[in-house]
Amino acid sequence: MGRLLPASLAAALLLSVEISVASGASVSPPPEAGDPDASLEAAVTVVSRAAVPDPGVTTRVVMREEIDTIPARSLPELLQSIPGLDVRRRGVEGVQADIGIRGADHDGTLFLVDGEPVGDPQTNHFSGDLDVPIDAIERIEIFAGAASALYGSGATGGVVNVVTRGARLGRARAQLEGRYVHGTSSLDAGSLRIASKVGDLVAVAVDASRSESSGFRDDTEYQTKSLRVSAVADTGAGPVQLALGYGGKQFGAFAFYGTAYPNQQESARVRTARLSADVSLGGWIVTPSLFYRDHRDDFVLERANPAFYENRSDTASGTARLVARGALPLGTIAFGAESGGESISSISLGDHSRNRQAFFAELTRPLSGSEPERGGGRLGLRIDRYDAYGSRVSPLLSFWYSPAAGLKLRASGGSAFRAPTFTDLYYRDPQNVGNPDLSAERAWNAEVGATLERGPFSFDLALFTRHATNLIDFVQSGPSEPYQARNIRTANTSGVEAVAEWRGPRRGLLGRVTLQAAYVFADLSRISEGAGGTLEGRYLLDPLHTKWDLIASGTFPLEITYRSRLSYHARPSFEDGIWLVDARIGRQLLEGEIVEVYLEGENLGNVSYQERPGVPLPSRRIAAGLHLTW
Repeated sequence: MGRLLPASLAAALLLSVEISVASGASVSPPPEAGDPDASLEAAVTVVSRAAVPDPGVTTRVVMREEIDTIPARSLPELLQSIPGLDVRRRGVEGVQADIGIRGADHDGTLFLVDGEPVGDPQTNHFSGDLDVPIDAIERIEIFAGAASALYGSGATGGVVNVVTRGARLGRARAQLEGRYVHGTSSLDAGSLRIASKVGDLVAVAVDASRSESSGFRDDTEYQTKSLRVSAVADTGAGPVQLALGYGGKQFGAFAFYGTAYPNQQESARVRTARLSADVSLGGWIVTPSLFYRDHRDDFVLERANPAFYENRSDTASGTARLVARGALPLGTIAFGAESGGESISSISLGDHSRNRQAFFAELTRPLSGSEPERGGGRLGLRIDRYDAYGSRVSPLLSFWYSPAAGLKLRASGGSAFRAPTFTDLYYRDPQNVGNPDLSAERAWNAEVGATLERGPFSFDLALFTRHATNLIDFVQSGPSEPYQARNIRTANTSGVEAVAEWRGPRRGLLGRVTLQAAYVFADLSRISEGAGGTLEGRYLLDPLHTKWDLIASGTFPLEITYRSRLSYHARPSFEDGIWLVDARIGRQLLEGEIVEVYLEGENLGNVSYQERPGVPLPSRRIAAGLHLTW
């Protein structure tokens, strides 16, 4: 990755060791001595690097308690019930899925783990290849809108931040959690979490999971596994946090990347390491961090004849970052710098590398003489520099105001950019051709919204628009032509999201009812014209334009809990729309919620459908499970 990245990592490592090391995404004040969990109890806020929230932008959060009730065993399946998110699965259990936000394709979604960008430089198809078992997730945060002012390249549509449980134990000395699931298509899955304090100053945790299935048809079998080790220690000057992860999967990839040769096969492996700190220095919180990720992919276009076309690729990326935050008379400020790089070694793409640097700052200020809850604003600015694309300046501005109790108004706007992936630039196979002359994407986002809360009822409304230039897609100009990567000159997208929710008694028959809808409007003819009159595009010409969800949860007699979701979505390739039903029921067998047995089902209506044209998804699926928490 060049000489810059190793030097930057070494410098940051020396700094981290010297002033001691914890979560670079943490927004909490320094912990009290002797409590290694103290800084981890605070929220990792996806919309800010400072220790304050930003009510001026739309964020949605899925907590651990809700994750346990959703019939899903992968991150893409968990995200299906989030308004504004377009989850396009190519297989079950998250073996491959693309996540779009507010009409942007998967290239416009930036994935984070504990606030650290984990996108893959080869292709964003791999960004969901995480080394985080689902039972290791504390919560998922979604920021809809331009986020390059915070995280740099990739966040033209929004950000998905996976916050892990890490070595968090609270006041407990030890924790044991296990899960076993068996279901249709020979599904066999399990997970295990073991965590413990070692003395009073150190805590460690190990999270592991595995899943396998024979598949619902030929060439859809899969095996997945993941392992994550976390540790946190209090040095007296501040907590030290280390996280190491490994994830691997192998699967039949029926028609994943084209239908001319449908019997494809793929295997992937990802490894990550993260070391970081929160240190109090004279009223400021200084956060140095180091992050490294490498990924290996082996793709066979025709599994019966691997010699016809096989591509093996290894990518590596790393970042050294230093952030400082504190309070000033003008408000709360956070600023910092980072340096990193990424490289690829591939049979089909060749060997390439590039470096990047960035400086960023944000200022959050409440209304004069008022509390932050009443109103305020935030200004963010980031300058990124890439070897091949020069400098990019990304601003973000947001406001919020509460004119009455229970009513909050918000508005925000900002810009984002995305550097082309190595696949966009250099990939070549019988069906797809990259383009080394591509320019970086650019997008301007704006939104206005309001939230109303009245007793058990809440309502949220958001209107948004995005003006994008130089968007990249693989497009086809004729039926016999391969798909070629091109910059689409202009793409305008707008939409509306609405969420109405009623919360009743936690143990009531109707404990919670949510109705949510999202509409996205895009001028597809203009997008096609901007791509040179292309007949078909891989992603941008088939956006999700309508999505409805009705979600209900509560408790039946005999203390049987349930969660159900009725969902509808439509896109140009499925203009008539698709109705899907998922449900889960469970019951605790022992006092203290120690042992739960449950039954869950997906696509209970047995609908034949596709989220990616040409890639069928399974019919009805049923699974039974046992969940132990000690």
